[in-house]
Amino acid sequence: MATSTKIKTRRSSSRSEEVHESFKINTTTSSYNLQDTEDHDYSSTKGSSTGEEATQDDDYHGSLWAKVERNQIPLSRNLMILLYSLNWLSTDPRITNFTRKFLHLQNQVGYNSEGNPIYDIHIDDIYFVTNWVITVTFLRSFLMKYCFGPFAAKFCHIYSRKAKIRFAEQSWSWVYYSISFIYGVFLYLDAPYYNNLDQIYINWPNFLMDARFKSYYLISMAFWLQQIFVLHVEKPRKDHYQMFSHHIITCCLIIGSYYYYFFRIGHLILMIMDSVDICLAAAKMLKYAGRLVACDAMFVVFLVSWIGLRHGAYNYIFYHAWHKSVHLMQDGQCMVGNDQKRCWTPTVINTFLGLLGGLQIITCIWMYLISKVAYKVIIGVGAEDVRSDEDDTDFENNEEEKVQGEGVEEKEFQEIDEVEVYHDDVDGNGNGNVNGETNDKSDIITEVDNDAIRHGERYD
Repeated sequence: MATSTKIKTRRSSSRSEEVHESFKINTTTSSYNLQDTEDHDYSSTKGSSTGEEATQDDDYHGSLWAKVERNQIPLSRNLMILLYSLNWLSTDPRITNFTRKFLHLQNQVGYNSEGNPIYDIHIDDIYFVTNWVITVTFLRSFLMKYCFGPFAAKFCHIYSRKAKIRFAEQSWSWVYYSISFIYGVFLYLDAPYYNNLDQIYINWPNFLMDARFKSYYLISMAFWLQQIFVLHVEKPRKDHYQMFSHHIITCCLIIGSYYYYFFRIGHLILMIMDSVDICLAAAKMLKYAGRLVACDAMFVVFLVSWIGLRHGAYNYIFYHAWHKSVHLMQDGQCMVGNDQKRCWTPTVINTFLGLLGGLQIITCIWMYLISKVAYKVIIGVGAEDVRSDEDDTDFENNEEEKVQGEGVEEKEFQEIDEVEVYHDDVDGNGNGNVNGETNDKSDIITEVDNDAIRHGERYD
C-alpha cells in the first residue's frame, strides 16, 4: 500500500478572513517546496531594513551600554546595600558622616513657625541626588521586570518580549508621574504663590524650603538625570536626539533654577509636565494592551491636556516671566558693592528665558507629530506612538516570542492554532478519512507523497 502524509492546519476564522495565504506545492520524486508566498513577499519588502536593524542590534548588544542596561538591577542594588550597610553598621564617625549625606537632606538652617525644619541649598545636595539616581534606577528596573512585565502577560495578554518591555516602561512612567503630580499639587495648594504668579518673584531670592519641598525638588532632579542615563544605556529609538535635547534642557532648568532660587516657577512647570505625561503613558499602556478604543479615548484626553497645559498654561507662565519678573525682582538685581547671596543680571534672566523657550520649541515639534496621530484617530486608523519602532507591537518572530512556561505565541502573518500530522493507509487515489474524521471547510489539507520527504522517517 502507498503511504501518504497529511498535514492538517487549523486556522482561527477571524485571522483567516484577514490574511489570505497560498501555498505552492511542488511534489516530485526528488524534492518538494512548501512556501508561504505572502510571508515571502512581506519579508522581501522588509529585507533591507531588517538587515540594517539586525546590524544595529548586534552592535548595541555587544556594547558596554548594553551590558550596563542588562545589569541595572544588580548594579544599583549592590550600591544601595553598600551605602546603607556602611551607614548603619559602621562605627567610624568619618564614614557615617559621609554616608549620611546620601541619605538625609543637608544644610538645615532653623525651624519655621510650625516647628518644622527648614533648609537652604548646599553643594552637599549632590550626594542626596546621587542616592536617588541609584534608587530610581533600581525601582524602575525592578518594577518593570518583576511587576509590570508579569502583569502585562497575565492580565493584558501581552506575550511579545518587546511589547512587554514597552508596556512596563509606560507603567513605570505612569506610576512615577502620577505620584510626582499628586505630591506637587499637594505642595502647591499650601504655597504662597497658589493662584498668584507674582509671588514667584516678589521678595526674590526666596532662600528657605521645608523638608517636603526640598525632597520633592531634589528627587525630581534625580529622576530627570536618571532619564539621561536610561536614554544612553538602552537601544536608541527614532527620536533619540529629540529626547536627549529635551532631557538636557529640562535638567539645566531644574539645576539652574535650584541654584538661582527660581524653584517656585520650576515647581509649576514640573506639575504641568507631569500631568500631561500621565495621560500619555496611560494611552500607550492601553495601546500595548490592545484596548484600542480606550486608547483612542485616552489619546483625546491627552491631546486636550497637552494643548491646554503645555501650550496654554506653560506659555502664560513664560510670558509672565518675560513681562514681569524683572520688575518684581528689582531689589534682587546685582549691585556693585552689595553683599548679595544671589542676584540677577540681564544675562541670567535671558538664559532662563532662552531655556524655557527651547523647551517650548521641542514641545511644538512634538505637537506636530501628535497632530499626525490625531489625524489617524479621526479617520479611524487609531492612535500610534510616534516613538514606536516597527517591532514594538505584540507580533514578532517565534524566536522572540518564546516565554518561559508560555510557549510560542502567534505571528502576525502566520497564526496557526494547531498542526496535526497523521499517518494512515489510504487507497491508491489518496482518498479517505483520517482516523475516521472528515475535513472542515476552514482546514487546509496538504498531501505530500512520502517519497518526497527527505528528512524524517520512511514508511514501507
